[in-house]
Amino acid sequence: MDNMETAKAAIEKAETGFNEMELSAIGEVANITLGNAMTALSVLIQGPVDISTPHVEIKYKGDVVAEYTEKDVITRVDYVKGLDGFSVLFLKEEDARVMTDLMMGSDGHGMFYEQEISELHMSAVSESMNQMMGSAATAMGMMLNKVVDISTPSTALQETGAFINDSFQNDDRFVQITFNVKMKDIIETKMMQLYPFRLAKAIADLFIVKKQQNDGKSPF
Repeated sequence: MDNMETAKAAIEKAETGFNEMELSAIGEVANITLGNAMTALSVLIQGPVDISTPHVEIKYKGDVVAEYTEKDVITRVDYVKGLDGFSVLFLKEEDARVMTDLMMGSDGHGMFYEQEISELHMSAVSESMNQMMGSAATAMGMMLNKVVDISTPSTALQETGAFINDSFQNDDRFVQITFNVKMKDIIETKMMQLYPFRLAKAIADLFIVKKQQNDGKSPF
């Protein structure tokens, strides 16, 4: 790497506030926690769920608010023990209808898929997210060597940009994790999870310390 490339990399790190080790740590945490979440989802829909390796980015709130104008089914969970903050998971409206239909024992394109999003759909998504994010929190606690508990998820159908603007009032940037999901052989989609910047950095630092305490070996 020449001097110009080195300087450019240093500037990018300074702007994001994350170094390569921290970004890698967040990716590793996301890969394991989301893997546990999708295992819980596979039980609910009675079929396999596969995910891609999560892609981690530092995003500025204004850019994302302007970019995401469509409505999504948005689930927020607050960490009530072990961590201070919250995470948010976004589902496309169609994905929520497919999940609900599968959870009701249909083939993913039955009556619950055909219906508009209703209280039943929101209740089904909330229940799935409760189990999924609970499994993710348990996995995170194991990685960080502490008990991590979450609140009951709150779920709403809302314009994504408006939700981000309201929820991240004290943050001008956050960590965005995107990953591809395949449910049975019925649907392939992309999901997104957001962490407030300060929480993501705290998770990364805790994970790095834990790994160092294990002499550089993975705790798994």
